Amino acid sequence: MLGGEDSGRGSGPAQGRGRGQGRPEDVLEFGRDRRPGHRWRSRAILAGLVVVTALVVGIKTGIGSGSNGHHAHTRASRATRTGRGVRPVRIISTGHHLLGVTAGWQLLARGPNDLLRIQLAEGRITWTYVPSLTTGSPDVAFLPAAHETIIRPADFVPGYVVPDGGPAQLLPGPLADGGRIIPGPRGTETAWISTDPLTSYKLSLVTLSGHLAGPVIKLPAGGPQLPATAVSDGRGDVLVADSSFTSYDAGPTWDRPLPGAIIAVGPASWLTVICDAHAQHCRNVVIDSDSGARRVLPGATRPAPYFFTWPPAGVISPDGRTAAVVGRVVAGRGDGPTNAVHLVNLRTGVTKDLGLRLGGTDGFPLRTITAPQTLVWSPDSRWLFVVATVGNLVAIDARTDRAESLGITLPQIQQVAIRS
Repeated sequence: MLGGEDSGRGSGPAQGRGRGQGRPEDVLEFGRDRRPGHRWRSRAILAGLVVVTALVVGIKTGIGSGSNGHHAHTRASRATRTGRGVRPVRIISTGHHLLGVTAGWQLLARGPNDLLRIQLAEGRITWTYVPSLTTGSPDVAFLPAAHETIIRPADFVPGYVVPDGGPAQLLPGPLADGGRIIPGPRGTETAWISTDPLTSYKLSLVTLSGHLAGPVIKLPAGGPQLPATAVSDGRGDVLVADSSFTSYDAGPTWDRPLPGAIIAVGPASWLTVICDAHAQHCRNVVIDSDSGARRVLPGATRPAPYFFTWPPAGVISPDGRTAAVVGRVVAGRGDGPTNAVHLVNLRTGVTKDLGLRLGGTDGFPLRTITAPQTLVWSPDSRWLFVVATVGNLVAIDARTDRAESLGITLPQIQQVAIRS
């Protein structure tokens, strides 16, 4: 979700240092651990540093800067230029609306070698082959633009731009240089990038064609913020994290710490979990992303060990009424922890388990980390699209909290996004 830019925002909240449902034996975990011993702290630090690690590994193995990276880029470039190995774009027409949608927004879904552009109102699916990404990181930017889609890993390997109806092409210019790429303000066709992903404390706004657009976000050099952890704040600026669990909201004229653990991000607010020093009393708190005003949701969250994931996996609906969040459920039957999807009513505080488990982390060593963009809301807040286990795409009707079928067979999905 892309947000707007406003240099005149309020001073924001002061810094905070804070830290479900199912069967009676289930434990729903959100946020971060503040208990003695910090059993979850090492996981949290690793989660916050995963992007940095991926970038360093990319450099040490020669990806992007050495011979291996050069050959990979050359092979991809030759295939793109000659058409060799490029499969034709497929068009599937169902002849009817999908999910009864009549508005013009589109659902984009990415698989290991596929990009699906699903026009629900037209019952039309454009299926494009995308070369495999030569990355070992789950951190892949998936950005819809007006007439194309950008797919780029955060490490130094080739990324692609897929024009609507055309084959995938190598990304041009500064967008191809590695590092994070973060959506800019809504409607501007821009993105925040770092010119030197490993050492720079500056993010520059560029157009999707690679030209500088003007504003710059400067983080304090040598400060606690880790620039490589930057993600969208839902409005068109960025959130960053440090290794001590503090999150920061940053823009061209501000850089301020946020309280608690952010578990969901939306276009106008964030959902956080704020706990006392012993993690015995925790509350879900909604923070207005413009003014910094806080609103405590009714009811206390269950005292439990909380873990901290970065980037925040949860998403808040465009109407601001519901957050889809991700927690770990330990079922008590020896089947281990899994990433569970819950809906939180942001007026009543009521939480509901959807009975879904997220996919997107297979093969990645930290099960507490979820791949970005595995949840997305439709612009009217009616539908929540979930990348569930085994790469299944599930549509949840927010009116009934029930899963609905698109009525079509799709390949394995890893990420989803919306084009309004």
